[in-house]
Amino acid sequence: MTLRARPVVRGPGRSGWNSGDRRTFLLNLGFVIAIASSILILVGYAAWSWYDNKFGTVATVNGTAITKDQLRSRLAIEVFRIDYTERRIRTLQTAGRMSEATATSQLDFLEQRRNSIAAIALERLIDVSLQAKLAGDAGVTVLDAEIDSQLTAEATTDEERYSWVIEVAPASNAETGQPGSAEKAAAKAKAEKALADLRSGASWEDTAKTVSTATSAPQNGDLGWLPLKSGYDEPFMTAIFATSQGQFTDVVEGADGVFRIGRVTEIAAASVDATFNASIEDASIALADYREAVRGDVLRTKLSDKVVADLSKPSMQRQVSQIFLAESTPMPDGVKVRHILFSPKDDPGGAGTLPETDPAWAAAQAEANAAYEALRKDPTTFDQMAREMSDEGSATTTGGKQPYYNPTSSIDPAFAGAIFQPGLKPGDILPPVRSSFGWHVIQFMRPYGDGEKAWLDTIRQQAVDGADFAQLARDQGEGPEAAAGGDIGWVAIGQLGNLKETPIFETPVGEITPVVQITGEGVYLYKVVAEERREPTPEQIAIFKNSGFDNWYSAKKAAATITRSGSSATVTQ
Repeated sequence: MTLRARPVVRGPGRSGWNSGDRRTFLLNLGFVIAIASSILILVGYAAWSWYDNKFGTVATVNGTAITKDQLRSRLAIEVFRIDYTERRIRTLQTAGRMSEATATSQLDFLEQRRNSIAAIALERLIDVSLQAKLAGDAGVTVLDAEIDSQLTAEATTDEERYSWVIEVAPASNAETGQPGSAEKAAAKAKAEKALADLRSGASWEDTAKTVSTATSAPQNGDLGWLPLKSGYDEPFMTAIFATSQGQFTDVVEGADGVFRIGRVTEIAAASVDATFNASIEDASIALADYREAVRGDVLRTKLSDKVVADLSKPSMQRQVSQIFLAESTPMPDGVKVRHILFSPKDDPGGAGTLPETDPAWAAAQAEANAAYEALRKDPTTFDQMAREMSDEGSATTTGGKQPYYNPTSSIDPAFAGAIFQPGLKPGDILPPVRSSFGWHVIQFMRPYGDGEKAWLDTIRQQAVDGADFAQLARDQGEGPEAAAGGDIGWVAIGQLGNLKETPIFETPVGEITPVVQITGEGVYLYKVVAEERREPTPEQIAIFKNSGFDNWYSAKKAAATITRSGSSATVTQ
């Protein structure tokens, strides 16, 4: 008998499906989940991208964020302003009210701004944010009417006048190298006579060509079309815009000391572009956004006016002496010297062709020998002697100080042989040396060494140890104040800028500041001589108006916590 195994019959399980069905379901479920996850990721990324594109941070100012959307809006405004200004320039050029050279120069400037537009827009937003806080602290606000007024100003082409000028510049005093009272009086008298002649019927063209010292004299003093704020001398432009067409101004003493007579032959009245607001909207800029940008501009102007007004009040000032060394190109084997030149017949240019047997050579040598002996006895008189006696034209302002020379410098071989001889020490006075320009009395000042700051640190220590600061300034200083022992007068806050004023006002009276190094200028050392409360001088007020706000604001901006994100470079309109 054969036994067979009975087949096993599976009954239905709890799930109601077999393993194949379950596997298929799970695969399908996983696929659906994967797709859903991918969609969620894409949606999330899209949402994040949208959010970042609008609200992502490009900068912060003391914790306040500036978003990409704000930057994008400001970019559009700055581009519109450039485009609008460019159209205005081309219109003026076409109308003959702007020369091709001036138009080209201004258009080139606009193109440079266009190439840096993202950085410019971001800095404007940073300034607006910071200045809003500063203005709030100062109680400065902006009214809607002031925004309206500024919008009208932006839409206005200013009045221009076709202007002409006759200039009479005072001559320089032979001893000081600067115009003195006598020279100024003579220049004014010459200008007054020219004006009287013009009013008596003299030809403007002839007078301009024979009297004027301006570079425009060959063109009869033609200045072309000018607005009031042209950048030309302010007192003169004020007089031009107070003069009727066809009339002459009075003689006007300019801010630069030059005496001027002006006349106006044509006047182009100011005009307002009635389509300005529509042009803004045509550029896809919301007028509300543009008004907000204008609000920031007005706020800056009002804040600037308040700062200048505050600076112009009586304040504590400090009397200061200075030693300044100009920034120089590193020259490891360079040396610095000063000299007094005694040329035959006091003519350096003619010395090269003067025969050696001419008695003037011996006379120049005798002067040099006398100066050398006097300086050996008292080297502190070198600066004064150089300014008063040297035949080098620039000595009256430099005291005979020369730039750094090295063995490759293009200087007279005899002069080079003297200053590059080994063993020279700072302060050494060399016996007279004859060159092709005359006889030189030379003082070796210093090798380049470790540079200007290291040298001024050495000078500072000498001053701290009791050396006369005024004498150090005369011997070492390279600014115009060196002749006066470094005296730069009274200094007020807002006059020199934060980098210089901070050490000056933090140093006790009677003491020496640390050395101050400013890139692009050089190194400074100050002695604080005295302190008192003083009214600002007209010269100080002029400085406040010109740069007082910038000096004040740069210090505030440097003290603020500002971050800038590299992502701002990817923002476009």
